[in-house]
Amino acid sequence: MNHVRKETDLKQLESFCKQSNIIGWCSNTWFNGLVSRYPFDFLYYSQNNKEMQWKRNQTKNKIKDNLAIKLDKVLSLPIAMNDIAFFEHLHNTLDSMIKSREFKIQN
Repeated sequence: MNHVRKETDLKQLESFCKQSNIIGWCSNTWFNGLVSRYPFDFLYYSQNNKEMQWKRNQTKNKIKDNLAIKLDKVLSLPIAMNDIAFFEHLHNTLDSMIKSREFKIQN
């Protein structure tokens, strides 16, 4: 992907996330396209905008569904010995991220 385009897209997404209401069909189409392309960035930029809570929940559910589909597909295939290390690494990475973020929140 073009780095300049991504940078421009993310600036626009951040701008949309600061608004309480996005007005107009074209703006909403543009906004929804950016959210679909950059869901994690959207969650970051919109975390302090209470008006975006519904869209945040919708985006989180799409991410979860997408990950579930990918996991389902991977786990339905035959597992090779070298896959085990990858799965364990993925699992441990997620565990570490959760523990790290929970620790930051508690302190």
